[in-house]
Amino acid sequence: MASGRDPRSAILEALEFARYFLPNSSLDERGRTKAAIVVEELVANSLRHGGTDRDLSLWLSLDDVGGAVVLELEDDGAAFDPAMQGGFDGPDPHTGGGVGLAIVRAWGEDITYTRAGDRNLLRLRIR
Repeated sequence: MASGRDPRSAILEALEFARYFLPNSSLDERGRTKAAIVVEELVANSLRHGGTDRDLSLWLSLDDVGGAVVLELEDDGAAFDPAMQGGFDGPDPHTGGGVGLAIVRAWGEDITYTRAGDRNLLRLRIR
């Protein structure tokens, strides 16, 4: 998906994948809702901010492990470690940005980020 293109179809595809997977997971309804929102936020941010006028390769994995859903998102966009970003002081007054990252931090556990070559890998658990 190119950064200049409308990312909605890819976001909807990721949500459809999550909605297919989550009902059979060990999460309760609240956990499934949180997981779907986190998927949407992470995929949207990767597609909107990860590319620089080129197509972006994105891979999403969900796995049910020990009463939690483990989410892995890998892309070849610009390096971005969510743990290295500042705290949340409210949405950006001009763009409204920053809310999605705050949600991911609030609902994600054991968040890890690695950069290998030209690929970002973000892994987290949701209960």
